[in-house]
Amino acid sequence: MPITDIQGTIFTCEVLPPKTALDRAWVRLRIALKNDYVSYEEVQRIVLLEDIEEWIFAMHRLLAGAYAKEYSLSFEKAGLAVDLYPNGGCENGKPLSRRERREKDCMMAVRLLMRSQDKKSFLGGVYTLLFHREELAAFAAALRAEFYAAYPDYEQGKGKLTFVGVSPLGCAGCNYWYYEETGDVQAGDYVWVRMGKHHTEQIVCVDCARRFTEMNAPYDPERVKRVLRMATDEEVQAAHAESAHSARK
Repeated sequence: MPITDIQGTIFTCEVLPPKTALDRAWVRLRIALKNDYVSYEEVQRIVLLEDIEEWIFAMHRLLAGAYAKEYSLSFEKAGLAVDLYPNGGCENGKPLSRRERREKDCMMAVRLLMRSQDKKSFLGGVYTLLFHREELAAFAAALRAEFYAAYPDYEQGKGKLTFVGVSPLGCAGCNYWYYEETGDVQAGDYVWVRMGKHHTEQIVCVDCARRFTEMNAPYDPERVKRVLRMATDEEVQAAHAESAHSARK
């Protein structure tokens, strides 16, 4: 259960497992706040599975330095809004690179609209919590694990098309989608892809492998980037060594 202590405020965001087949289309969240002045809890917060997953991916991408500007998400039915703030400024007049942003602090603001039990009135307006990098990383990992444990069928998917979510080495959880034609790639594998605006060929880690139909595929298979091939063990070892060496510079 993702529980975070934000400067004396205990924030809980629990994914409740589905009870019926209909529940599997939505996610019920148990949101709770508790400190010396506030004690608040609400369970009837319903959001789409895709919305929770987008939040999870966005947090991991922020941690990986993918955002140079603020990125926001809104879950109106849940009374939640999320703002992601990278340290994407400049140093000595030069914009920070992704690698440099990974080494600096970043923040997530979670804005919670507190409501009465009858949902007809608000209690004190909006409560805002600020997560820094360490708190954000722990929360993102816990929410990801709990979400996929509650919805394993969603993580696996159904259909004839296979897309894999991948991350640069050392940045698990980003889940950039690539089309994979063979259907043989699994989570934890390493593959070659062309990544970034310069289409650089590199080895990436596979976060997940999911089946889709043509109707719900994240991208058109004819237009999206594709997995080039599986990486060998020797290539993976060399890539990890190079990544570690670059990080020490």
